Amino acid sequence: MFLGYHILIKFYKNGELTNDFPKESYRYYEKNAIDGDLQGVIKELDYLKELGIDLIYLGPIFKSKTTHGYDITNYFSISENISSNSKEEAKAIFTKLIEDAHKRGIKVIIDLVLNHASKEFDFNSIPKDLNVKTESPRSPQEERWQRSFLFWNLDDEDTREFLIRVGEYWLKNFELDGFRLDHALGLPLNFLEEFSIRMKKIKKDAIILGEVWEDEGDKLKNFNLLKKFKGDDAQRFTSMFDFSTYDTIKEVLGKKNGSLIELYDQIVLSNKLNEREFQLTYFIENHDLPRFIDICQEIEIFYIAVGLLMALTGNVMLEYGNEIALKGDQTINNFHESGRVAMKFKEDWSNLEKETFNYCKNLINLRKVHTSLSSGNYEFVNSEENLLIFNKKEGYDEIKVVIYIGEQEYHLDKEYLDLIRNTKVLKLKKGIYYLQ
Repeated sequence: MFLGYHILIKFYKNGELTNDFPKESYRYYEKNAIDGDLQGVIKELDYLKELGIDLIYLGPIFKSKTTHGYDITNYFSISENISSNSKEEAKAIFTKLIEDAHKRGIKVIIDLVLNHASKEFDFNSIPKDLNVKTESPRSPQEERWQRSFLFWNLDDEDTREFLIRVGEYWLKNFELDGFRLDHALGLPLNFLEEFSIRMKKIKKDAIILGEVWEDEGDKLKNFNLLKKFKGDDAQRFTSMFDFSTYDTIKEVLGKKNGSLIELYDQIVLSNKLNEREFQLTYFIENHDLPRFIDICQEIEIFYIAVGLLMALTGNVMLEYGNEIALKGDQTINNFHESGRVAMKFKEDWSNLEKETFNYCKNLINLRKVHTSLSSGNYEFVNSEENLLIFNKKEGYDEIKVVIYIGEQEYHLDKEYLDLIRNTKVLKLKKGIYYLQ
């Protein structure tokens, strides 16, 4: 089980000016990119340790000509524009990042894109004993991407072997903790099983985190995709992102479209997929979605959403900047890219951003201390128009999670200790509470 933090490298921190390439050298340079790099991530490891996360999920690190990095031109090289012109020095920088993270109790996984690659892909980088093949787009989603990407023929044996060797290379040559598989929806189930088996032969506890969703699918469709790709065992993934629960949080809390009991029902339904060897990963933002604060437009609702996230059984993934309610760029019409903005650090924080960081840091600590939050069973207590109460319990640890979204004060049946604010409460204002 992990509490992760996603970093889209080009937007995070510029730690080395000598790898800042001219914008003209990119095929696509997003307006809010700041030439972030692996050196910048290394410089902020103490910050991430202070926040309390225990896993970093890095966006694509491979050779690429875009700021998002998903147009890979060589799977076996780290992009010069996030590291160094020297291939060996780039490897040393990445090795240092992993080692320094591990010293702080933080695991590192990378985004691995196996469904597609750049149309400018370097085919000379493919092992000479393999005859790799590409294919036409197989879905409407892929058809929208075909101007930028080529698609691997995963029915072809040599192509599958090539992509599996890519994963093996990174696990064998670096102390990496696993992968997030981009657009796993496009990967055949039997390929995913073979990939997972081969990775776990190298690292038995390798994390295999799948992105399985359709950007135009509804929450039921995406939930059924999770069930299909999970299968009857944990051979394909150790975790998958739960877009159905995200959609419900977004609608009920972010857009005030739906009831709190609907939200609870979705959480309980989602939890049925969780088991010892497989835990879903919950989130309220990622690099393809708008910032949650831009959806809800209200810091109290944002606090509720983060508090709920920290009370869900399974894994949690924060998007960089979640911890300060980082806002997106509202001038960008493409919702996939509006959240891709430059990270802000302490020297540039407002008082509200300082408060939000401390709030999130406290929630993360409570999740670590109280195993009922991360691992406990759910027990429904009460639901009213603006109120939801459920218990989380594991062993002797029990917490009453209360969400209140009303504008008037709500009186509880008795006084409780609220762990979030470390004070006794009898009356509720809009917010989330962990009561004992």
